[in-house]
Amino acid sequence: MPTSRALTPVAASLIESVEYHDIKFNGSLFNPSVYMGKPSPELDGAWNAIVQRSKPTRITSEMLKKLHKEERPSLIRFMDVDGGGYLGSLEFTHQLHCLNVLRKHTYYDYYKDTEPAILEGPRAYRNHLDHCVDMLRQHVLCNADVGLVTYDWVKGYDTPYPDFSNWHRCRNVEKIWEWNEENSVHLPRERLTRFGDDVDLEHPDGWKPLVEDV
Repeated sequence: MPTSRALTPVAASLIESVEYHDIKFNGSLFNPSVYMGKPSPELDGAWNAIVQRSKPTRITSEMLKKLHKEERPSLIRFMDVDGGGYLGSLEFTHQLHCLNVLRKHTYYDYYKDTEPAILEGPRAYRNHLDHCVDMLRQHVLCNADVGLVTYDWVKGYDTPYPDFSNWHRCRNVEKIWEWNEENSVHLPRERLTRFGDDVDLEHPDGWKPLVEDV
């Protein structure tokens, strides 16, 4: 059972690349953000620019140990001629993906014929949504924000009105994306192939076959 507070296993070069800066969140209900609003090509473009920006990277055997994961045969590996190591990706991009899936769900009729998660089928889509909600729940509780919310009396309201526009010290995500670009693995999909000694997992933990899979 891992007990260290520094559990996030990243390459030393990524640790060196991480910079922090102070950002004041816009917590207004009427925040004119490029990531909010009714569906449009511009809105989807803004989300795609952050959800699809990340590229695959290489995980070494040493990094895998820091992940507290074993070198099991089913892990997807790069061929030795391509540098070896295991296929990896930055975790925050999956969290962005989940947010985007939930965003699209709020405009289901608009996305029902184009969103891959919806096209998986009703049961698979329901599982996908539940998975995303619980992954984000775990992430929020793991990183429990201890910032303090203040309240104001606001004209027209009889109850305290929360001010969510707080300052936060944030990782500079542009620097992380720069690291990702510099350490990305550029290989065609066909180079990711099963080796002769690979053994597929029977089913990942918690996986259950769906009607659409049968």
